[in-house]
Amino acid sequence: MKHTEDIIIKLLQIRRARKLSESGTMSDDDVQKLRDLIVENRRQIPSFALSHFDRLESSGGSGLAEVHDGKCSACGANIAAEEIDYLMKNKNIGVCDNCFAFVYMPDEKYDIDEFFKSYLS
Repeated sequence: MKHTEDIIIKLLQIRRARKLSESGTMSDDDVQKLRDLIVENRRQIPSFALSHFDRLESSGGSGLAEVHDGKCSACGANIAAEEIDYLMKNKNIGVCDNCFAFVYMPDEKYDIDEFFKSYLS
């Protein structure tokens, strides 16, 4: 399910780029690069996923959360064992029954720190 993995990465990048661009610590050029990245990533995400993510993020919630120790990292709710199996086996994305954030299993490919180090250098 490469497509799903790409969506997770793009949503993570959007969230980080938004925070960095609003931090007040970036140069004008870097802020523009971040805004361009946000626009490009938004174009590549299915509208249903993007609207769900945006709605949660704009209301102060988390639109995307890792599953840690069987719990949603956004709200702490337990994620059903069947859902965890589904997420692990299919490298897919689910939805937390409590806070409605998209949930996914952690994986090193979702570590976007290196991407931003090279993107903004």
